[in-house]
Amino acid sequence: MSEPAVVAGLSILGIPPLPDTGLLDQHISEMDRAAAYHRRLVQDGGHAYRLAGTNEGPATDALHAYMTSRDGAGPQAADLADRLTTAAGNLRISKGIIEWAEGLLASVAVAAGIAIAFAPQLLPRLAAMGTRFIAMLRNALSRAGRIFTSLLKTRQARRIDAVADRLHDAWRTPRRLPGGGYEPRVKTTTDQAWIKRRGTDEVDIANTRYKDLPADWQKENKESATVAVRLVDDARKHGADLKGEKFMESASESVHDAWLRRNGEWAPPEQKLPYHQLSQAEKEKDRVVVREALAKED
Repeated sequence: MSEPAVVAGLSILGIPPLPDTGLLDQHISEMDRAAAYHRRLVQDGGHAYRLAGTNEGPATDALHAYMTSRDGAGPQAADLADRLTTAAGNLRISKGIIEWAEGLLASVAVAAGIAIAFAPQLLPRLAAMGTRFIAMLRNALSRAGRIFTSLLKTRQARRIDAVADRLHDAWRTPRRLPGGGYEPRVKTTTDQAWIKRRGTDEVDIANTRYKDLPADWQKENKESATVAVRLVDDARKHGADLKGEKFMESASESVHDAWLRRNGEWAPPEQKLPYHQLSQAEKEKDRVVVREALAKED
């Protein structure tokens, strides 16, 4: 895209130069190297673990938990290696999209350079084509960017998103209509990125999937999910009975206390009470959050 004819044509059409794909090559190489490094860590750790496994005692038990538990070093390193590899592949796709768009825009730019000399009446049509190609490119890269962001989330962050998604579905299930869809619940949002993408500040939160909600309407479910997932993780580390009533009530109380810290200023009187004074219906709202965090723990 640096050829004089192409640069001149893009200038005529008012289209800015596309990003340098050489930077993407650098990022891809770094991610590939990081993925290979973490895979070596998994292999080396596995060798060390097998050697240590011939021993017995508390130290060996601790090593077993450290290397093999879901949040242990081995699984975490393997998970990170997989995500880095996938992210590098996603960047390769993004690079291909840019290069594809460059080819289309180069053709339009050259045509614009010719048109300005011999057929200026074609310039508006060429400019419209260039604008469409740029819009297609931005949309494709925006989707790739969202995928890329999700790939780099930690395992715990992905679990939090999954719990938040289930909480949203649990909330809207009673609103399901016999013919499909949900009883509408239209709200306004201040999420400027969402507004720019959708062209409106109104969102029907009942008929919108959690992942498609604006950030301000994801926030409460995400906050509750974060508290519950961390409670479950901490309890597991300390050997608590996650299926027992004691854990359920303790965790539900913590979820309620955290909710009050976030929403106490506007909460109705019946929800401002300490957990042990709440009605069973109100307690159940907090228990639902804990159950959803436990849903994949069986």
